[in-house]
Amino acid sequence: SSMTRRGGFPGNKFYNKEKSEFFHCLVCYEVCRAPVTCHSGAHLFCFDCLAESLQHNPSCPVCREPLVSPVPSAFAAIQVSALDVVCVHDQCKWKGTCGRLDSHLDTDCRHEPVKCSDNACAALVPRGEMAMHQQFACPQSCPNSKSHANGSLDNTCDVRLSRHDLVDHLAHHCKLRIIHCPHPHCDVSEVHCRMPAHIEICPYAPVSCPRECSAQTLVRHCLNAHRKDCPREPVACIHAPLGCSHVAPRSEIVLHEQDIALHFSAIRSKAFAEQQKFYQQQISEMKQMFEQKLEEQIVLFNSRQEEQTALMEE
Repeated sequence: SSMTRRGGFPGNKFYNKEKSEFFHCLVCYEVCRAPVTCHSGAHLFCFDCLAESLQHNPSCPVCREPLVSPVPSAFAAIQVSALDVVCVHDQCKWKGTCGRLDSHLDTDCRHEPVKCSDNACAALVPRGEMAMHQQFACPQSCPNSKSHANGSLDNTCDVRLSRHDLVDHLAHHCKLRIIHCPHPHCDVSEVHCRMPAHIEICPYAPVSCPRECSAQTLVRHCLNAHRKDCPREPVACIHAPLGCSHVAPRSEIVLHEQDIALHFSAIRSKAFAEQQKFYQQQISEMKQMFEQKLEEQIVLFNSRQEEQTALMEE
């Protein structure tokens, strides 16, 4: 859209400068645009110039006659409209009457500054350069902001860049750009700002053995398998079922397991403990059986006593 024009037409753009001077505005001293006068008709102004002056002082700026609103001058408007002019932009070769100048500036002049059609861009650009401006210089919102506008991400990309710079931004800098996991054989693609969380759990990420063994090429998903062979992984003695409670790194447990005397003692101790447990269980069962028999004998004795007492009473 074109700029709103205020004030008069530049006097140096008229062919007949002597005639154009009769229609100079007494506020801006340019040739009147939309000529108006005070009530006396003796003083000529641009409509915008006089209207702005009346906002501060409701009187003619020259004769100080009270004035509420500008008085249009049809005569001056016709005369000014018929004057021959060139375009206000020196680079433009247009020539015509003053009455057609605004139309030329509004529609045809390639040098007239116009507002960019992007509402978020406040740039005023010569009309002939607008296509180039919109292609390369006009700030554009990052398209990833729209693609993630559903709130599925806590992060948003709110940058505005020229289209030329936006290409590089999307490829290398946008935190919402989609990138591939850097680990070989992993086919996960994720938003850049979420990739660190994936890397923390990526099954193909290189990891070190938690026991700090000499293994050099480990990936996370092979770690459990490695622990079955790791020489520093703590393992229990194979004689644990016989009572040995010793735990040592895998590389050291073999020497322990080969100690026959140590494990004979452990076997003997376990056998003794099991024998003691067996005896204790036998004693407990015999005691329980004795108590049960004793209780039965007492019940039987009491029953016979009651029968004899009943016979004697008869």
